[in-house]
Amino acid sequence: MTEDNWLGKIKVVIFDMDGTLYQEDTFMERYIRYLLEGTEHEADTEAAISMGKAIRSGEHFFGFGHFYHLKDDLLVVRLEDGLARGYAWDGSSVPMRKKVYKFDSILDGELLHIGDPWCIAAMFSHKYKLPAMKLDEAFNRVRREMLAAPHRFEVHGGLMQAIGELGVEKRVLMTNTHQASGAEFLEFMRIGHVFDEICCGAGKPAGLDAYLASLLRQGYQADEILSVGDNPWNDLHPAKRIGGRTCFISPYPSRDAEAWDLRLTTLDELEWLLRALNKRKTKEEMHVWHESC
Repeated sequence: MTEDNWLGKIKVVIFDMDGTLYQEDTFMERYIRYLLEGTEHEADTEAAISMGKAIRSGEHFFGFGHFYHLKDDLLVVRLEDGLARGYAWDGSSVPMRKKVYKFDSILDGELLHIGDPWCIAAMFSHKYKLPAMKLDEAFNRVRREMLAAPHRFEVHGGLMQAIGELGVEKRVLMTNTHQASGAEFLEFMRIGHVFDEICCGAGKPAGLDAYLASLLRQGYQADEILSVGDNPWNDLHPAKRIGGRTCFISPYPSRDAEAWDLRLTTLDELEWLLRALNKRKTKEEMHVWHESC
């Protein structure tokens, strides 16, 4: 079997949920607004939202694939050999403590990876030193809104069908969203029943590291596992480290320089990938299709 026909070996597909099985980002503005509402920092709301949008679009010097230093309140860019460069919020360079980071694992209490719009809001909650309860309240509020008019997100029927028809040994869902909200979203999309395993509150990336290790102990080979997600640090780096296959799906530019087996932007493309996986099409055929879109 050739390298370009690696789809034919896949036996396990691990899906992220938010940003992967649906794409919706209008929540970010409301999320930031709810975070700062009623706090001493409420006057900063519009500036924070503006910066969040610039990060999301790739127009800001700081972007997806970078980090936020929780203790030092710095924007951190990963360099080679475990080195990092720090920036203040105004973009000025700030000397970092002379330390080499182990970027294969986020350091608890030190670095927050900015991998998706949810992380942008979380960064602002840390910047303004908001209590965890405030973050939880804002998070749960936008999650409820996303399931009801006028902010209800659109379910991609073709993708949901393709997941249900996926002919692999294990269809797995792993999301860092807590159980209650994760279950509500799966019910809304009507796909909770199609997965062989569902893990909410997964604690990725460490949780994915542990799950991948369990698959290897069960006898699966690394190249028989495909991880699909929109947050490279949480969803893809753990799989790539063990030699697994990776599919990065995101409509946003990323500063993460890692190369993935597949780079998709839309849910239509993800649907096609899953249907290709069922038919065991080659990577070359998929590339031709992608270029024609």
